[in-house]
Amino acid sequence: MLNLSCTTVAVLGIPFHNVTMDETVALIEEQIREGGFHQVATANVDFLKNAMQNKEIRDILCSSEMIVPDGMPIVWISRLIGTPLKERVGGIDLVERLADVSARRGYGVFLLGASEARSQRAAKVLKQRYPDLRIVGRYSPDPLPLEKMDHEDILRRIEEARPDILLVAFGNPKQEQWIAMHRDRLKVPVCIGVGGTLDMISGTVPRAPQWMQRNGLEWLYRTLQEPRRLAARYLADAMCLLQHLPGYIAASAVQPRHSAKSNIIVQQVGNTKLISMIGDLSGTALEEFNACSRCACEEGMNIVLDMSQIGYLGPESLGSLIRLAGWMRRRREQLWLAELPSHLSRVLRTGQLHNYFMTTTMVSDALYRTAKAEQRLLSSFTPAWDMNRRDMARVDVRVELLQDVCRRIITAEETEERTLVPAAFASAGR
Repeated sequence: MLNLSCTTVAVLGIPFHNVTMDETVALIEEQIREGGFHQVATANVDFLKNAMQNKEIRDILCSSEMIVPDGMPIVWISRLIGTPLKERVGGIDLVERLADVSARRGYGVFLLGASEARSQRAAKVLKQRYPDLRIVGRYSPDPLPLEKMDHEDILRRIEEARPDILLVAFGNPKQEQWIAMHRDRLKVPVCIGVGGTLDMISGTVPRAPQWMQRNGLEWLYRTLQEPRRLAARYLADAMCLLQHLPGYIAASAVQPRHSAKSNIIVQQVGNTKLISMIGDLSGTALEEFNACSRCACEEGMNIVLDMSQIGYLGPESLGSLIRLAGWMRRRREQLWLAELPSHLSRVLRTGQLHNYFMTTTMVSDALYRTAKAEQRLLSSFTPAWDMNRRDMARVDVRVELLQDVCRRIITAEETEERTLVPAAFASAGR
């Protein structure tokens, strides 16, 4: 279920949930009750660097159900762009909190990854701290590349254990890739990439003193512990920020602001919701947009966003757009951004999002493309033989209606009438 009520802040194109630790645990409990599958990422600056350099990693993060800031630099960047995140939600602290909640609620936890000795030690420590904790499974596969791993064996072990929470300690980006790879197979409500958390819980890798954690200096402590491995990584992270962050901040800052009241206009064209945004997408306008988008998703509609009259698009509204696009991708429905103004194109480009969204220069072109996709879907539709006559009649009416809308849009395209007036089709209800 798409939950747009919880705000997100786009930091260099990655949508972080703006939540406290308590709120994060509450949301994860909600996901467990909901069932299904949810991918949670605890992302730091290294995640940002990988996402800026690798489209696959970016797509995986943007499609995750929740991303929390595991590192004070993420919080500092959010303050620089004018929309501060509430607090750091560290991975190791989150695992400790979830172990406590799981012990009290009876949730089953599976530990995947880390070495056998460290995994075993981490399980023992967690059981000592939380005696009622149910660790339903634990497995440390050989540290092989993704393509050489025995995925079936790992999935079988998880399926037999039936956990509520799966903690994957393969390190970034491997753990996020592994979880996303098996999104359709994993029957685990919450899957979290936890990096070196099991190593720290086991005591093999000591944590920084509390004063260093509070002041965002844990990275320095880690560097002093493992200079050969971490110094180069942190330097690369810093260089990536220096390369991309100034342009991202500048593109966001120079956006025009509209003093007039913003407005959201929604029309239906066949199986597509056309949402026109006028003015700044913030405040009550953003809330209205989120409500309209959620409604369209629940109805299984495609969405075309008319961006021609949009003004300011802040980190929160961009976060909502990214999450909406990820949700619709998973549902195999289309989201189009049409008639992007130049200032918004710069924001997407500097956030490395220009290839993440489907964009077009005309609203009519987006409607044409969704209509064509709908027509292909309808042409391949074969109703089940056991449907009763009333159900068949409903299907026939919907098929005829959508085929008529498709024909009208396609006819306009073929005669080069590319300036369709969406209101002409507004009467074609779903």
